[in-house]
Amino acid sequence: MKTILVVDDDSSMRFFLKMLFESAGYHVAEAEHGVAALECLKEARPALVVTDLMMPVMDGMQLIKRLRSDPETQSIPIIATTARLVDAAEAADAVLRKPFDPDRFLEIARSLAEGEGFKSNV
Repeated sequence: MKTILVVDDDSSMRFFLKMLFESAGYHVAEAEHGVAALECLKEARPALVVTDLMMPVMDGMQLIKRLRSDPETQSIPIIATTARLVDAAEAADAVLRKPFDPDRFLEIARSLAEGEGFKSNV
């Protein structure tokens, strides 16, 4: 069973994404900010990281930059979620604006987690 790491300071969003991904057969690890996500990554290698961009302690853009600059994590696919207009397309594999369509979100996540790739903003 592949793992998806969900990083978001909003516990209700983490819960929603956990339910969405678990219903599709994935194991879900959770972190409330980028520093906690880096700690999770020391223990497990997720097939996908889903991160909010606006978070305290370490935001999503900082997390993405750290992941992309480390040879151990640079190839992990990343989906960035945001309620704001932010251009993170260069760093993330996909950027989804909140609110997003859960079915489309799952389709993109599955494609990335299974190694099929995806490069677009939705």
